[in-house]
Amino acid sequence: MNWLRMRWLVFFLCMTVILAIALPSLAAKAEKQTAVVTAKQVNVRQGPGTSYHIIMKVDQGETYRVVEEKDGWMKVQVKPNQAGWVAKPYIAYVRRQAIVAEDGLRARVAPSLSGDVIGRLSQGQLVRVVETRDEWMKVVTSSLIGWVSSSYLSSYHRKEATAKTGWVTVDSLNVRARPSLTAERVGKVTYGEQVTITDKQENWYQILMNNGKVGWVASEYISTASKTASSFVTVLYPNVNIRALPSPGSPIQAMAQYGERYRMLGKIGNWYEIEIPKQGIGYIAGWLVSVGVDGQSEASTLKGKTVVIDAGHGGKDSGTISNTGIMEKTLTLRTARLLKEKLQAQGANVVLTRSSDRYVSLSERVQTAYRYRADAFISIHYDSAKDQHAKGATVYYYDMFSDYLLALSLERPFSRMMTIPFRGVSFGNYYVLRENELPSVLVELGYLSNPAEASIVAAEHYQQEAANAIVNGLRNYFE
Repeated sequence: MNWLRMRWLVFFLCMTVILAIALPSLAAKAEKQTAVVTAKQVNVRQGPGTSYHIIMKVDQGETYRVVEEKDGWMKVQVKPNQAGWVAKPYIAYVRRQAIVAEDGLRARVAPSLSGDVIGRLSQGQLVRVVETRDEWMKVVTSSLIGWVSSSYLSSYHRKEATAKTGWVTVDSLNVRARPSLTAERVGKVTYGEQVTITDKQENWYQILMNNGKVGWVASEYISTASKTASSFVTVLYPNVNIRALPSPGSPIQAMAQYGERYRMLGKIGNWYEIEIPKQGIGYIAGWLVSVGVDGQSEASTLKGKTVVIDAGHGGKDSGTISNTGIMEKTLTLRTARLLKEKLQAQGANVVLTRSSDRYVSLSERVQTAYRYRADAFISIHYDSAKDQHAKGATVYYYDMFSDYLLALSLERPFSRMMTIPFRGVSFGNYYVLRENELPSVLVELGYLSNPAEASIVAAEHYQQEAANAIVNGLRNYFE
């Protein structure tokens, strides 16, 4: 018996030693089940090698569960039912997730105060830590990879048991650094915006916003009722491509036509994942559709309405000019033409104060509104300021009785634009508003004096987004 007990004791001691050695490595392995992409537009292949076909592309800052490693490649779960291989130089294990605790936190090329600054992080921003060195951490976001001081990061633990989707139920909701009304504001979310709820404390939800920031909001303004299954998108144009992946270069799955509706399954960036009857799923660009919920009326309120669109400046009057030569008169006309197409597609009667690069006096622009008995007059402009950091879109009104309601109708769709910030609704003493007794507003769609914003507003995607915001605002106004 003593001999048998001795054997069991020896076995127990051996297993204890083995577990003591193995558990740290097993724990480390368990912690390294998520990886983050560390480069732009990385290929995901069918197998671990460049000879295999590309099945999709992933982008910097995106995270995926690691399934397997082989010969310098990682196999990651890119969709619930699909995995692919990514070369290891372009992906790294996530050691931990953290939240930026200070606004404007400097990210550097090296773990030292002498390292060059390559960018700044915002308070409340969620980052992935891929390496630590002394008091420094190497973090990855969608826009940068760099070293930051660990003292300015706080821990973030997503509670899987409580993680769920929610929707904002008020026009504008402040997101705060801590679950308190006195805590500093780290951002805001707007009506209908989808967020991920990651934690709860009393009457507060911790949420992960679409821009990657984390913060706290009052739970009474977040609905957790399922909406995705009953949401749909309606196509706003003829011959719209439905693609295999959320990318303009992705293969075309099907062709959608004006007025068709598709069940919405989710959203990735500016693309909607939709159900194609008898064909599976596909992706459609967000700027080509409108979003609704079953049970709500979708009849166009614009049918038969007369809208006069005033493309600011023209001819000898170029308006403001960016430092790269982008002229305001060119952009306003481009936006006006695009807006006209969208409004006509919804049954509106549309008149342009100018349809080419010609000079039109201010009085003639106002007279056009009277001549056609406009139900709404929209004057389109792009802004300029001495401060090159000024940015954002603004809606101006003049008369509290005839203009203000129209301006307010544009507020929600403009505040939901993701490309540039919305500066709000303001009084504006402009001739085309002051001398116009019909409902009229003037919209400044971004600052050409800001070099970064000038390139954004000139892009096709922004033009589509801005035009859609005006269309949706007019639909709100005429409801």
